[in-house]
Amino acid sequence: MLIDSNAHLGPWPFTPVPDRSGPALAAHLAASGVRRALVSHFGAVFLPDPMPANRRLFAAVRATPGLLPVPILNPALPTWREQLAECRAAAPLRAVKLLPNYHHYSLRAGHLEDFMAALAAARLRLILNVRLEDERHKYFALRIKGVPVPQLAHFLRRFPAHHVLFTGIYKGEVEQLAPAHTNFSAEIAFCEVTNVLEIMLKKFPARRLLLGTCTPLLSTRGEVDKLRRAHIPARAKELIGSGNARRFFRL
Repeated sequence: MLIDSNAHLGPWPFTPVPDRSGPALAAHLAASGVRRALVSHFGAVFLPDPMPANRRLFAAVRATPGLLPVPILNPALPTWREQLAECRAAAPLRAVKLLPNYHHYSLRAGHLEDFMAALAAARLRLILNVRLEDERHKYFALRIKGVPVPQLAHFLRRFPAHHVLFTGIYKGEVEQLAPAHTNFSAEIAFCEVTNVLEIMLKKFPARRLLLGTCTPLLSTRGEVDKLRRAHIPARAKELIGSGNARRFFRL
């Protein structure tokens, strides 16, 4: 059974991707062998207040047990505590997701101290999204770049007790961070070179890589085949495909 650590519901305003219901997304993922998925809602990327989209997320996955909600929060908002409390009351949570580049704050910001302490108290994992699209493919007027590696490194040094999952991270960025930091794992959707897993496992342990598809912005089957067709040990495939996600998200 495969677990997708990076899937989405909702429309994307710059690309005509399917706006699926919860059951339709589950069926789409299952066609590629994915039986469980950590899901966020695209509406929370662009709305000034992410909660209307998070509420749509909870409603969409409520009757679809294989979809696990990951609300997107903005700790730069003064209401983040109330929003976190609402999300925790809405559904059993494993993690929350941050998008600092889309929500226009730095990972050096002071308000992250209280936010990270609240996550630790709630025993919630953090997913920190680096990008949702390859910079070369963005709508021409959307000048949002991936979160810079120096900011990611600063965050890891600042919160050494937290093990973070980076989604939307490039292979080269993983390799830049790996020598100095052990408190992160990486989702592989944007790690895009031929034989990428064979190459990455020479420098980065399989126990810290997770399958992710970035559905529907990327090809679900293509991302699954990246793992399925990789010439790596069966144990590494199991860890990347589901074992690491079960451990990280306490599934």
